[in-house]
This record gives sequence, C-alpha cells and structure tokens, in this order.
Amino acid sequence: MKSRVLLVGVILLFCFSANAQLPAVGITGKGVKLGVAFATISTDYDELDDFLDSRGGFIGGAYLTYSLSRQFALQPEILYVAKGGEKDFFFVAPYWSSDYLEFPLLLKFSIVPAGPIHPILFVGPAVSFLLSSEVGVSSYSYDVKDGMKSVDFSVVFGGGIDFKRFTFDVRYTMGLVNAIDADKINRLTGAEPNDYFYLEGDPSVENANFSVMIGVRF
Repeated sequence: MKSRVLLVGVILLFCFSANAQLPAVGITGKGVKLGVAFATISTDYDELDDFLDSRGGFIGGAYLTYSLSRQFALQPEILYVAKGGEKDFFFVAPYWSSDYLEFPLLLKFSIVPAGPIHPILFVGPAVSFLLSSEVGVSSYSYDVKDGMKSVDFSVVFGGGIDFKRFTFDVRYTMGLVNAIDADKINRLTGAEPNDYFYLEGDPSVENANFSVMIGVRF
C-alpha cells in the first residue's frame, strides 16, 4: 500500500514538474518603458562634424511580448525617440534635433529561462516615422522637417534583465539609410555656398543612438 502511494506521489510530482516545464506560448507580457537615449549622427560629410557629439534625450513607449517558447519571444514596441547630435562649445552649441515614432520588432532570447531573474539578448529591425526636426544654435534655429526623409530604417541589438514585473535593457540602434535630403534643407535654411549651414552634394547622414530603459509589465 505504501509503495503504491509512493508511486502515485512520484507520478504526480513528475506530471507537475513536466507541466511546469511546458513552454509558455502566446502573449506573456505587455507594459511600458522609459529611459534616456544618447543620440549621434554618422556622416561622411566633414562640414557636419559640429553635430557628431552625443545628444541626450528622452525615449519611452509601450511593448508587447509574444513568447514562441521558453527561450524565444517576439516583442513589438512603439517608442518615442529623440535623435540627432550636437557640439558643445563655450558660447555656441550647434545642434540637430530630430524626434521619431519608432516601431522595433525584436527577437528576444532568454539566456536563463528558469528562475526569477531572466538575462536576455535581443535583435531586430525598426522603422521610424519623423515627427519633427530642426537645426540651430542657442540663439536661433531652423525647422528642417521637410528636408528630412519621413521614414528611417535601422537595426536594434542589445540585452537586459527581466525580473518579475520589471524589465531593464540597454540597446544600440544603428541607422541603415540616409535620413536627409540636402537640397531641400538648403532651401529651407536659405543657405548659400560657403554659408555655415550649407550642405554640398549629397552627404550621407545616418541616425544612431545608445539608450538605457527601465519598464514595468502589467
């Protein structure tokens, strides 16, 4: 009798353990996150060197996690991201400020799926839609949104930690396409050859940013 009870207990324990190991498939998380983005501009145009320093700005939005297995998940996000660049001088600080609504689609990999703390890695594409853009210095600025490409494409990669209802991630977003139309920007600013803001030829300007975010899952 005792052996039968023990056998049943072992079977139940095995079944419970096996059920606990079944992969969670479907929507397993949704929430919000916010943080700070350190944006830069990558360019082959020497005259834009004044905008190559990092520019701090806000990043934040919402996300949804769809688990494919215990280790892999897809995570679409919608984020407001401040991009651009600047140069710090003593009295003049030229800047290029561009704000985007960004839609990353990340493939997440959980390094340690068991336990309360889940280190993660992720990578994926992102498409961004331009909201506003201006160039200027401390005393004046020009609206150059109409001289920018309305859509930007990039690739995102990074890592972080999921802990209970909280998430933390560090990511780098690298632009893949030219974000500007030089002729349109020259017309908007009224710049002539040899002027400070004049863009000659077809310079390549690509957005990039390093960001840190924390979030909460509902």
